[in-house]
Amino acid sequence: MRGAVRISLVLAALLVSACGFTPLYEAGGSSDAMRTQLASVEVAPIADRLGQIMRNQLTERLNEAGVPAYRLEVTLHQETEVYGFRPDAAATQEQLTMKAHVIFISLKDGKKLFEDDLRARTAYDLVLSDFATVAQREDSAKRLVLDLAERIHRRLALYFSKG
Repeated sequence: MRGAVRISLVLAALLVSACGFTPLYEAGGSSDAMRTQLASVEVAPIADRLGQIMRNQLTERLNEAGVPAYRLEVTLHQETEVYGFRPDAAATQEQLTMKAHVIFISLKDGKKLFEDDLRARTAYDLVLSDFATVAQREDSAKRLVLDLAERIHRRLALYFSKG
């Protein structure tokens, strides 16, 4: 029985390696090249406090260094929608949607390499305490911006992995 399990594990590993699958952040040779390419991305200033949070996260993840070869421009937009009404017509929940419009530009020739729209969404309860509601709203917006920053980072890594 153990022999059959070992053989099936070996066969599964061979099948996965034969399908052309390679990890995005390979532990071997491509990780240094990937880090070098990601470090050549300059993140343009993003408006507002949430934009600062996103820019700081992207800068930290990309490890900007040296002469930039690419420029990343991000525009943030947020929308809120209330729903779940009580009998007195007061809302009980709010949905926050954060949208990021991303433009990736080569600084060598000014060519737009890709343009993308990303969206993240969360909902939270509206409580009687105004302070608690504002704190929830701000925390939710910050978490959405950090999530979008991570997705932008992965999108850049995917772009560079395709060469």
